Amino acid sequence: MTRLTRLLMAAALFAAAGCSGNHRKSSINPAYETEVVEAEGMAPVVNGDLEGAKKTSLHEAMRSALALVVGVYVSQDAMVSKSILIEENITSQTEGYIEKYETLKEWRDGDFYKTRIRAHVRKEDLSAKLRTLESEPQKLGNPVIGFDIKETADSKPQPTNYSELELKSRFSDAGFITGDKDKADILIKGTAETSFNTREGLGGFVSYRAGISLAAVKQGSQETLASVQESAGGIDLNDSAAARASIINAAKKAADELKDKVLKSLREKSIVRLNLANVKTMNDLSDFTKVLRNIPAVRASWVRSYGGDVAVLDVAMHTGGAADLSQLLMKNAKRPVKINRTSSYDLDAELQ
Repeated sequence: MTRLTRLLMAAALFAAAGCSGNHRKSSINPAYETEVVEAEGMAPVVNGDLEGAKKTSLHEAMRSALALVVGVYVSQDAMVSKSILIEENITSQTEGYIEKYETLKEWRDGDFYKTRIRAHVRKEDLSAKLRTLESEPQKLGNPVIGFDIKETADSKPQPTNYSELELKSRFSDAGFITGDKDKADILIKGTAETSFNTREGLGGFVSYRAGISLAAVKQGSQETLASVQESAGGIDLNDSAAARASIINAAKKAADELKDKVLKSLREKSIVRLNLANVKTMNDLSDFTKVLRNIPAVRASWVRSYGGDVAVLDVAMHTGGAADLSQLLMKNAKRPVKINRTSSYDLDAELQ
C-alpha cells in the first residue's frame, strides 16, 4: 500500500469519525463556498534542520486537510483506485484549493515536528476537479448494468454464460458497475447462437460460427437505449471448445460497439421513470405536472398511466438523473413530495 493510499484511507476514517464536529461552512470569501476542517501533519527533523521540518509538517497538514475533504466526497474504493490521480491533481496542489488556514498548534515530538491547522478548503473547486477524475458512466448517473443472454449451440439451449462473462468484463473495464440482472438499471439482453462450420482443411481442428444479438434496455421504462448484432468464428480442437471460442469472439466484437452506443444514448437523453403515489384526483396530477415542467432541469414529462391513486410518469431531463430529480422535487414547496426510493433512472415518491 502506497504512502498516499494510507494517507487517504486515514483521512477518510478521520472524516467519518469527526467531520460533524470539524466541518462547517465558511464565508471568509463570498466568491467561494468552503469547508472548514482540522488536520495534522508531521515531518522528521533531519540533521537538526528544525525550520525545514516545520515547513514540511505544515505542507503535510495541508495535504491531510485536502485528503480529508476528498474522503467525504468520494468512495473509499475510488480513493484507493485513483490515489495516484488524486495525488497528482489535488493533494499535491494545496495552494489551489486551500483559501485560508491558521496554525492551531505546532510542536516537536522526539525526532518529528508536528503541526495542526484549521483549513478553509474550496469545496466547489475541489468538487469540480473530482468530477474530472470520474469515469464517463459515473458522470451519466453510474447505472448498474445487468445481463440476460441465452446461449445455444447447434440449435440446442446451453447452460453456459460465455458471452455474458465477456460483456461484463468489457463493461467493467469501461467504468460501469455490473450486478444482478433483477436489480440492474440497464439490462443487456439477447441471444448468442453458434453452430458447426467445418473441420475440412483445418488439420484436425474444428470451426464454429456464432452470431450474437443484443439490446440495452432500461429497467422500469423498458426504453431501448441501443442494440447490436455481430458474428464471429472460433477454431479449436473439439466442438465444445470451438463453440465457446466463437461465442466469446462474437461477444468481444459486440461489446465495444454496444458500450459506446449506450454511453451515447445516455449522453443524449436521460429519462427518469417517476412512480408517484397518493394522487387522489386528476386535478392533483395536473397540478403536479405543471410544477414538474417548470423545473429548469426538466426537458419534458408525460403520464404513462394513472389509476388506483398511482401515476407513472416519464420525465426527460436536460441534465442529471433520478437522484437529481429527487432533490429538486424535495426542494419544491409548491407541491411537496416524499421520496421513498431512488435508483439511477427510477424514482418512487408520493404527494404530501
